Amino acid sequence: MISGKDALSYKDNRGFTDRDINWLWNFQQLHIQYPQVGYSSVSEKRKIIFNIFDNSINGEEIYKSSLINKDKFLINKNDLNWAKDPQNSQLLIFTINMLLKFNNILFVNLFFANNYDYFIDFIDKLNTTKEIKINQINDIKTMWSNLQYKKEHTKWIDSKNKDQINWAWDYLKKSYKLAAFPILPINDIQRYDCIISSIDLIGYLTSEEAKELFLIKMKKTWSQKKFRDSGKIKKPHHLPLTKERHEQLKNLAEYFNKSIPDVLDFIIEKVYTECMTDTDGKPKKYQVQFLKMK
Repeated sequence: MISGKDALSYKDNRGFTDRDINWLWNFQQLHIQYPQVGYSSVSEKRKIIFNIFDNSINGEEIYKSSLINKDKFLINKNDLNWAKDPQNSQLLIFTINMLLKFNNILFVNLFFANNYDYFIDFIDKLNTTKEIKINQINDIKTMWSNLQYKKEHTKWIDSKNKDQINWAWDYLKKSYKLAAFPILPINDIQRYDCIISSIDLIGYLTSEEAKELFLIKMKKTWSQKKFRDSGKIKKPHHLPLTKERHEQLKNLAEYFNKSIPDVLDFIIEKVYTECMTDTDGKPKKYQVQFLKMK
C-alpha cells in the first residue's frame, strides 16, 4: 500500500489518494489510451487503473511497479506545504517559472483554480526523480533567498498604490515581461505579488544587466507619468497677440533669459497674486464682486 505521508486526506480501499491516481494516470500515459476520460474524472481513472491491476495478465506486476515508481517520483506532500502559505505567493510564482525554465517546458494551464493545485500537478508530472525535483526546488529557494537582499530595486513600487499597481502591470505586460501565472490575480495584493515576481525573474530569465536597464527605464517612465498627472506639464495654448506685444514679450524673454511661455507664466502669476490675493496669500473677499463690476 502507498504510504500516507505524501497523500491527500482521502484514500480508497487500496490506499491510493486522488493525487496518486492522477500521477499514475499520467505516468502510465493512460490519457493516450483513454482520451475520452476527462481530466478531472478521478473516479473514472481509478476504475480503469484498478481494472488493469485486477484483469491484466501482468496486473500484479504493474501494481507493484506502480508502488515502486510512486516512491521514486512523487514528492512527500508535506515537503510542499510551504507553497500553500499566502506569505509565499511571490516565491511560488518564482518557483513555477524557474521550474519551467529548468525543465524547458512551455506554460499551459487548462484545469486549475489556484496556483497551489497547479504547482502540485506540475511537480508530479515532471518526468524526473523526486530527488532531482527536490534539488531543483531547493536551488530555486536559494536564489529567492539571495534576492531578498536586493529588494531596493522594487521598493519604489507601493503595494497600497492602486494606480501604480495597475500601471506597473500594464507596463510589464506591454513589455512582455510578465511571468507565467497559473491563475490571473483577482485583487491588488495578488497583482502586486505577480509584479514583483515578474521583475525578480527578469534577472534569471535574461541577465542582471538587462534587469537593471529595464528597471531604470520603468522607474523613469513612472516618474514621467506622475509628473504628467500632476498637471505641471505646460500645454500649448494659442494666444492672439498684436505684433507689438509679441515683440515686447521677445524682449522680456531675452532680458530675463527665459522662454516666452515662462515670461507669460511669470507675468500672470505676479499680476494675479497682486490683484486677487491679500498679504497672507488668501483670496480677497471682494474679488467676486470686483469681477462682476468689471
